[in-house]
Amino acid sequence: MKVDFLKIRDGFKNIHNLEINFDDKELLTVLIGRNGSGKSNVIEALVRIFRALDLGDEETPFSYELIYSLGANNEKRIEIDASPDYGVTPHQQHKIKVAIKQEDNTYSKFEPVALSKIKRNKNGASEYLPQHLFAYYSGPSDRLEDLFRPHRTKFYNQLLQNEVKIEDEVRPLFYAKPFHSQFVLLAFFLNQQHGVGREFLAEQLGIKDFHSVHFVFRRPEWGKKNKKDIFWGARGVVREFLDRLLPYSYGPVKSTREEATSLTGKGVDNEFVHLFLPDIYGLKKVAKGLKPKDFFKMLESTLLSELIDSVNIKVKLHNDEIVSFSELSEGEQQLLTVLGLLEFTVEDDSLFLLDEPDTHLNPAWAAKYHTFLKRFIPNQKFCHILMVTHHPLAIAELDKQQIQVIRNNSDGQSIAEVPVESPIGMGVNGILTSDMFGMATTLDRHTSGVIEQRRTLLEKEFLTENETKELRKLNGSLERLGYGYTHPDEDYRQFLIARKRAMQIASIPETKAIENRVRLLEAILKDQGLID
Repeated sequence: MKVDFLKIRDGFKNIHNLEINFDDKELLTVLIGRNGSGKSNVIEALVRIFRALDLGDEETPFSYELIYSLGANNEKRIEIDASPDYGVTPHQQHKIKVAIKQEDNTYSKFEPVALSKIKRNKNGASEYLPQHLFAYYSGPSDRLEDLFRPHRTKFYNQLLQNEVKIEDEVRPLFYAKPFHSQFVLLAFFLNQQHGVGREFLAEQLGIKDFHSVHFVFRRPEWGKKNKKDIFWGARGVVREFLDRLLPYSYGPVKSTREEATSLTGKGVDNEFVHLFLPDIYGLKKVAKGLKPKDFFKMLESTLLSELIDSVNIKVKLHNDEIVSFSELSEGEQQLLTVLGLLEFTVEDDSLFLLDEPDTHLNPAWAAKYHTFLKRFIPNQKFCHILMVTHHPLAIAELDKQQIQVIRNNSDGQSIAEVPVESPIGMGVNGILTSDMFGMATTLDRHTSGVIEQRRTLLEKEFLTENETKELRKLNGSLERLGYGYTHPDEDYRQFLIARKRAMQIASIPETKAIENRVRLLEAILKDQGLID
């Protein structure tokens, strides 16, 4: 799955006539820009688009064009032109064309396809949609999660009716939440070959082994009439998991306590069952014959069935200290959630939409984020990851074609641009002061103010006696701050003068101003014979 082009014409939040040309040869595309530029709205727009296509009976949420391809080698190319203005029914509003790659690597003529053909069949399959769409948002907002509610509700009803099979794929539209990190952790421990997941636990989190897990199950609303069964009449995939868990656990221990049902803390009494799995051998017996992916699905299904109240995992670190999973940082749990979903769907045609997944990461991990993603997806042809970030280190390893800078121009139009230069080798200061983030300086306000005062004096062709004294005073101040070495010579002063004459920065857009500065500097250096 690769997204190639997206145009949001109008009618969606603060986005107006935004066009994004994605590099469909890359695994990762990163969207950056200032707050309010519309980055997160692009992620939400794609969720809304694919949700409407997946359900097949929703009107198009806004006017757009979308081009994407499916297959490891982009064998199928889909173009969609949709608008509420095209008609009153979803079928009329969506104009869809499909082309197939030929043996000579050219595409056939585009043929129209009806919206009804796009919709998934009763088995959840569609030859025109990505196998999976995953979304993750690190913030507290349920804005994105609400969009996945129809698919989650459908899956929930299938669970209750015993229509879900463990060999089935994870549901097509999946919203990842922090709770999933615990399921990822348990599934990673099941890999007998110490695969990528186990290696990550050891190398990055310092986790040597699994210690124990305490499951607390609660009586769900649908089980309140069943008083005989220990698990209140659970069936299907969920029952299979519980029946696997029970023989190897300490317990069950039943209890009754008040369960909060409102923000005020008021609640009603409910029944709970405690099961304690004491070691890695028990965990492996519970999951015998299951792939880690299937075990993850069992856990997630049990959560969705409203049976799980809490999962308390303890792990053993390299120094043999035993810690609770809850003691891991939010960044560690955040990273586990995203990387686990990648591991369990790596072979599928998937689109991952990650909104600030690096919020809680330390600088070292933010810089390695791209490397982590590639490590969990060795064959990058199978999926596309679109990520929103504010972290300059998260793009430090990327080529400029993998970056889209989102901004609004003076007319209120939304613009997406590839940066002038790749961030590789720039360093944090270079990235922040480039057209990618557009900061004038990374210094504090006082220091940058002193430097600006000195620059103003240096740009003058002639200095009065008082100005000369003031310049000497500013140089002394900067010397104490560690910036006195900044080009005090005459050549640099002449460069500043020439730059001021050649450019009227105040009337030039920031990105254009940066380009002009580079050209001017090159011209001066060539004139002085310092470069060819």
